[in-house]
Amino acid sequence: MWGKVSSNADLEARGNLQLAIIARSLSHYYLYKKDNVVQPKQFIGNKVAGILFENKIDHTTYFDPNIEAIQGIHMIPILPSTPYVRSREFVKEEWEVYFSQGRIDDIGNAWKGIIYASYASVDPKKAWEFFSSRTFSPQWLDGGASLTWFMAYAAALGGI
Repeated sequence: MWGKVSSNADLEARGNLQLAIIARSLSHYYLYKKDNVVQPKQFIGNKVAGILFENKIDHTTYFDPNIEAIQGIHMIPILPSTPYVRSREFVKEEWEVYFSQGRIDDIGNAWKGIIYASYASVDPKKAWEFFSSRTFSPQWLDGGASLTWFMAYAAALGGI
């Protein structure tokens, strides 16, 4: 982005190349759409790697066994480039597997805000409604994020 705003075409091209490499490698080795052909089929349904080390994959975290943490840690940080790395199709698949049909409502901690921020790439209006609701609870907001950022992010993606 700095290359763009500073009118430095070479820097912009290098930044675009870096983003393309990270997006492609993550989509093959860390974020699994249903059409992934790189990872073993038994892992693709998890949607994310979890802990990946020594040629082993364990769909878990070191700090929390709950699915919102396992999936959520792969969602952060939420940045302007997030929808490029975590494609709309991927986020939709992940939502359907883990958070659709009211399952998101069972989450009562800060992962809920992160998950909705990620979901803004699929349904920005729904994310906006969540973050702008009068009943929004501060416990749904991660300490590394802000309500203002998540609202601005959802609004920008949805043209709100």
